Amino acid sequence: MKVTVPRPQKRPVAEIDFCYVNGALPSFAWPPCLQGEGHQTRDSQLLDKRETSRKAVFLDRDGTLNKNTHYLIDFGSFELIPGVASALRLFQKLNYSLFVVSNQSGVARGYFPLEAVEALHRKIASHMTDLGIRLEEFVFCPHHPEGTIAAYAKECECRKPKPGMLRYLAAKYDIDMAGSFMVGDNESDALAGANAGAQGVWLKADAGVLPLTRQVDNRANIKEFVSLLDFAESLKGH
Repeated sequence: MKVTVPRPQKRPVAEIDFCYVNGALPSFAWPPCLQGEGHQTRDSQLLDKRETSRKAVFLDRDGTLNKNTHYLIDFGSFELIPGVASALRLFQKLNYSLFVVSNQSGVARGYFPLEAVEALHRKIASHMTDLGIRLEEFVFCPHHPEGTIAAYAKECECRKPKPGMLRYLAAKYDIDMAGSFMVGDNESDALAGANAGAQGVWLKADAGVLPLTRQVDNRANIKEFVSLLDFAESLKGH
C-alpha cells in the first residue's frame, strides 16, 4: 500500500492539499495531506518499522470526547461526555499517547475557516491540560467532495475512513500501530483504525446487545463498546 511521506512544500499554501495538525502546545505543524503530486512514497519508512516503542489511542472528537452539537466551533458549547476524562486519565496511566483525529467538513462547506478550528483545538487542549490530560496533537481533515469551498471540495486520503491522518501520526511519532487503537462513535472511525493497521473501536450505546444491522469491512479488527470508559477499563491488565 502506497503512503506519502510528509515533507516541506515551497508552493503557496492555497495550492497544496492539506490535512491539518494542531499541537497540544502552542507550536504547530502543517503537513501536506497524504495525497498530492510531487511527493515520494516509501512504505517501509512509515508502516514497516520494527523498533517502535509507543502505543497510542487515536480519538475522534465530536460524539466521542464531547457531546456532538454538529459543526462545533464555539468552545462555549464544548461539553465533555461523562466518563471521558476518567477514560483519558486511565489511558495515560496505561502508557498510551493520546491524539485527536477528526473530520471537519465544516471547512469545506464554508461554515467556518481553518483558523477557527485551530483556535477551538487550542482551547480544548488547554482545558484538558487543566484536567491533567495531555492530548499530544489534533489532526483534522477539512475536505469533503460536496463542499462549497473549491480548495477543499475534493476527495482526499485523510478523511476517515481512509487512514491518512493515522499514518501521518504513526510515522511522526513512531507508533506501534498493531498495539494501538482508533476510537470513535461512527463506523468510519473504527474503519480508519483498521485500515491503518490498528484496532478499530466503535462506541455504540447498543454494543453487545442488538444484532448487527450490516456488515463492515475488517470486522475482525473492530470491537464495540458502550462508552469510552468501558473501553478504557477493558485495557487493564493488557
